[in-house]
Amino acid sequence: MSEDRNAGASFAERIRRCRSARGLSQAELAARVGVSRNAVAGWETGHSRPDLAAVPLLCGALRISLARFFGVEKPRAEQERRLLELFSSLEEGDREVITWQMEALAQRRQAQRTAEQASRAPRELVTLFRSDLAVAAGFGTALDEARGETVQLLKDWKTARADEVITVSGRSMEPTFFEGDQVLVEHTDQLRPGEIGVFLVDDEGFIKEYQPDGLHSHNPAYGVMTFSEGQRIRCLGRVLGKVEEDERP
Repeated sequence: MSEDRNAGASFAERIRRCRSARGLSQAELAARVGVSRNAVAGWETGHSRPDLAAVPLLCGALRISLARFFGVEKPRAEQERRLLELFSSLEEGDREVITWQMEALAQRRQAQRTAEQASRAPRELVTLFRSDLAVAAGFGTALDEARGETVQLLKDWKTARADEVITVSGRSMEPTFFEGDQVLVEHTDQLRPGEIGVFLVDDEGFIKEYQPDGLHSHNPAYGVMTFSEGQRIRCLGRVLGKVEEDERP
């Protein structure tokens, strides 16, 4: 009976130590394993043990092997000695392959750790002007003096480059943009062929794809906009994309 209590204590200490090393609270570990926080507390005090069905989930959450969880993992020095013996027994070409695989795995693990750290870090916010006026993906909408409000979005490559948020009106840019989509616009008067921009045509705003022969719609039901010599045409900016849900605070 005493031996069983000692085994429980070693499980408790192992779970508590590994959870702390991973920076997880009892509630966070419980959520990942699918049990209550009280269950985790019971494991760590040695009053109870995880069910066998929960052990693989627990090991995955703690990032330890089953062998380590059950206390049967070989000491690190012995493992390293065995790995060196195996590596030394290989042909030179096989060693190069194993070395390349180990380096690739180490780089992938490091990238995963970096991504996890970045996901936990608070993201910066950017402040942009959101116009109350819509630009047409179809028929024109008058763009008079700018009216609207400032909005904050989470910083990424699009929101960092954008100067303004404008709402799409009409259907001519479907399926790229739909009516009601909010798009991020970078102010510029120069576009390359194939880029989507916001254009002012005789005081009406349009969102279209620029091509040398005119302004193109993405909806095949709409034709190409071409212009006469007397019309006033101006490019207001480049459309970087629509505002995505993960860019909203």
